[in-house]
Amino acid sequence: MRKNRKMSKRMSVIAVQSMHIGAVMFSLFIMVILNLLAASNCSHLMKSIGEKEKALSRLEDARRREESRWEEMKTPRRLEAALRDNGMSMHYHKSSQVVRMTAAGEPAVGQISVARAAMRSRAGATASVGRTAPRR
Repeated sequence: MRKNRKMSKRMSVIAVQSMHIGAVMFSLFIMVILNLLAASNCSHLMKSIGEKEKALSRLEDARRREESRWEEMKTPRRLEAALRDNGMSMHYHKSSQVVRMTAAGEPAVGQISVARAAMRSRAGATASVGRTAPRR
């Protein structure tokens, strides 16, 4: 059988204090490891953000270039040339051709363009000659 050996009080205090120092050193080691992992993750995220910002700036530049090309295509000279190329002869409207409409969907009263259109329709009605049957 084993004998019951008593530990002196001084030895148990040293053991407890050395365990406290070991626990502090272990927690310090864990904190250093966690800090290194966090720094690595942060640098990886910063790199990813930088790449995405570069891609965004490239896309923004491409959008600006396309917008300027589109604006250049909408100039009157370019529009007329494109219409001519496609066999359409169209011109911009004159102020006498604009008809303003009311909320009810009828032309507003007192417009020069409406009066001219009415005159043209009356002139066309009086000048038309119907086809007559041939005389025998």
